Amino acid sequence: MSLTVRELLRNQFFSANPQVLAGKSQLGRTVRWVHSSEIYEISPLLSGDELLLTTGLGLSGVDPGTRRHYLREVRERNVAAVAIELGRTFDAVPGDMIEEAAALDLPLIALRTVVPFIELCQNANTEIISREVSALRTQNELSRVLEAELMAGNGVARLLERISQASGCPLIVTSGSGALVAAHGVDDDRAAWAAADAGTVTATIHSRDGAWGTLTAGPGSTMDSPVLRALLERSTASLGLALTYSGSLAGRPQRAAAALVSDLLDRNDVRQIDLTVRSAAAGFHPAPGNRVVAVAIDSPGSRIATRLLDSAAKLLGQPCLRAEVHASTFGLIAVPAPVVDPVGTAVDCFQESLASNITDGVTVVVGDPCDFAPGDVGTALHTARSGLRLAMSARRSWLSGRVVTTTRELAPELALDRLPPDVRERMVATTIAPLVEWDRTHSSDLVRTLEVHLRHGCSATSSASALHLGRQSLYQRLERIRALLGYDPGSPSMYGSLLLALCANRLAA
Repeated sequence: MSLTVRELLRNQFFSANPQVLAGKSQLGRTVRWVHSSEIYEISPLLSGDELLLTTGLGLSGVDPGTRRHYLREVRERNVAAVAIELGRTFDAVPGDMIEEAAALDLPLIALRTVVPFIELCQNANTEIISREVSALRTQNELSRVLEAELMAGNGVARLLERISQASGCPLIVTSGSGALVAAHGVDDDRAAWAAADAGTVTATIHSRDGAWGTLTAGPGSTMDSPVLRALLERSTASLGLALTYSGSLAGRPQRAAAALVSDLLDRNDVRQIDLTVRSAAAGFHPAPGNRVVAVAIDSPGSRIATRLLDSAAKLLGQPCLRAEVHASTFGLIAVPAPVVDPVGTAVDCFQESLASNITDGVTVVVGDPCDFAPGDVGTALHTARSGLRLAMSARRSWLSGRVVTTTRELAPELALDRLPPDVRERMVATTIAPLVEWDRTHSSDLVRTLEVHLRHGCSATSSASALHLGRQSLYQRLERIRALLGYDPGSPSMYGSLLLALCANRLAA
């Protein structure tokens, strides 16, 4: 932040007891340097934005017209202010100078206590240099950060986020034709246009083909306009490179999707307009009113997961966003608003697409439907990711042979996953501990048998088929389970407790 006349008088010039005689409306002017001189013809040596210190020695004995001419000349050189020390040449600043300064709207200050000019200059100029160095460090650090983002393959959306963090204000990107292209720090298009209209600092974005568009800083930054402008101009080079080498706002659609899903999974701050713009950069445009279903897939290769997502979305006739993050594939599928059960509909589409795709080693978890809003989508993706991890464990038990499941089926596992280990241990100890011990000492499979049986509604036919057992063998296992537990596990009143305990035991394993 640059030093202003007002700040300088309040801080660095405080000991000189300053009094503002004219030009009070211009006290917010930036002071680029503090200079002292007694030369009457000083104006040709000034370059603008200086605060000029003088004892008035060069004005001694001259007529009022000459003093007025002196002020007009320094005003023409865009001097920020003139400060006159009283007591050496003038006991009081002449009225004609006050009148002329007021007419020129030039800050004219009387220094009523004698303080060596070298002390005033040293204090003020040290502060000015310190602030300039700080601004340069901010610019250099931002350039380094933007370069790292470019090297990581991130595009304009991520760069805007970084620039906004440094500038402390919303940012809006418009094309050469005036179209709204991207924004950060605003909630929707209307807010983006309002911020653009209220912005006073802009910088031109250049790409390989010349001027591409404009970067506008909205209101809210604590930086002075020149400092903010320098920061934006330093940033536009990186924005131009992102546009030149990616050909799109956020790079290739796959990279844009991966960056967006990663931010949503990590619960990073993603605004509604950022979600809309970044999704569009990834080729995902859900129609207004449509809900979104999150999907998480584990597969031997990302191409298998991609084909499944594309096929399911095609059956729905809706757009799909897909991204590979941390070796898992995530997707967002739009579902038309009239669909009563978006999850069931998505599951049906995946089941149909499985007929024409490889399914060995594939696990698909269809998450909860949600509105197309950052918080809702982020939560749905996070739940689907947790569900995928739990489904991998469940595949060895009740999900054996099934490729597609849902987070609503995995609700017990998801709930237990958030409980402390000691709580889960008590569930196991009070319900199925005899079975766990028997399996441990006899290398049997009674715990899994009971879970599969309960998951299949205690149907002997379905349970035996899922366990690849004959019905007689199943009956023998169930009898052993009853004997060990001391009660009938097929009682409907025990379903809930047993399923939770069985899930808790599996999670512990």
